[in-house]
Amino acid sequence: MRLPIEYFKGIEFVRISSLTHDQQKQVWASFDQEKIIKIVRERSLLNDCILYSDFQAWQSRTSAIKAIPSLNRKEQVNPPLGKLAFD
Repeated sequence: MRLPIEYFKGIEFVRISSLTHDQQKQVWASFDQEKIIKIVRERSLLNDCILYSDFQAWQSRTSAIKAIPSLNRKEQVNPPLGKLAFD
């Protein structure tokens, strides 16, 4: 997906409201709220902005978490032991 990157006075940012609905929910639920910035542009207050670099870092972290395979219940409970031989 192509990100809707915006620029203002040399600041590269992404507006949460311009993301897909699913991405918006993920950002509001897991993004560090202190990194959400406000920008005043043309007498309008944009209060849902994230620096593009912060958004990229967040996206990398969330993608890495999703890529970790989860074990199914059978694999989590006792893994099979090898056969033992006694003299």
